[in-house]
Amino acid sequence: MRALQITEYGDNSVLTIADVSLPAPIGSQVLINVEAAALNPLDATLRAGYAQALMPLQFPATLGGDVAGVVAALGPDVNGFAVGDRVYGNAYTLLGGSGAIAEQALVQAGNLAPIPGGLSFAEAASMPVGGTTAVEAIDHSLKLQSGQKVFISGGSGAVGSAAVQLAKHLGAYVATTASGDGVDLVRELGADEVFDYTSSDFSEHLHDFDAVLDAVGGTSLEKSYGILRRGGTLVSVSGAIDQNRADQLGLTVIRQGAQSDGVLRELTAYLAEGAITARVGRTYPLEEAVAAFTALENRSVRGKIVIIL
Repeated sequence: MRALQITEYGDNSVLTIADVSLPAPIGSQVLINVEAAALNPLDATLRAGYAQALMPLQFPATLGGDVAGVVAALGPDVNGFAVGDRVYGNAYTLLGGSGAIAEQALVQAGNLAPIPGGLSFAEAASMPVGGTTAVEAIDHSLKLQSGQKVFISGGSGAVGSAAVQLAKHLGAYVATTASGDGVDLVRELGADEVFDYTSSDFSEHLHDFDAVLDAVGGTSLEKSYGILRRGGTLVSVSGAIDQNRADQLGLTVIRQGAQSDGVLRELTAYLAEGAITARVGRTYPLEEAVAAFTALENRSVRGKIVIIL
């Protein structure tokens, strides 16, 4: 089978389409025939080696995590799936998978779920990482309730767009940031207040918010502390938290890392009922993987970038 691999860290010049083979699934592994794999910023970070101290790759490494396809074979310890099932999930090698951007992938059964009816493979592949991060943040970390006010930075991104939709579904008042055509997008998703971060500063207008979900980091994260009421909660999925500042302001701060068991199934339920919708920006064939990574890093595509296998 063909797979997008690297044998060393570097820029897009290290990306290679290699002919590889996978062993039969063992234990709780599921072998799937991949139909689509979506890119995340983490993929470029891993390729470049920026995270190698914490998340080292073993070369040759097949890239990609977000995946959708059809079950081809099951390990002996797998229950709840059958050959022929349409599934989606996370195939990152760091989570015990074999990498998503390949014609076949091994995935831990716990990192897979049935594709909700009606979603295409491309749409399903666009959701696992961003969608589960949003569900974990909104439902588990923030425990957002109807009537609360939440600020979500980066509302047009993969995490942000899912979080805006979920927060509105739960009955919250939502403020967010975006730029360009992303401003119209987040309004379509239901955001109550939208700030174009290229021309306005949300921190000059927002105050006494109950919750913040930071999906951007940097200056946006630094300014978010000041818009929360005393007793409010800030969750960051993209930057380091300042515990001393939080203590001074009477805030709960959470640097979200590992996700709770079952979050992918929760996301599946939200997708099935239409509370969260997938947003595919552009698809590429495997042969154009370099162009896909370039678009990812240039942020030239609004919505998820999906590679079709």
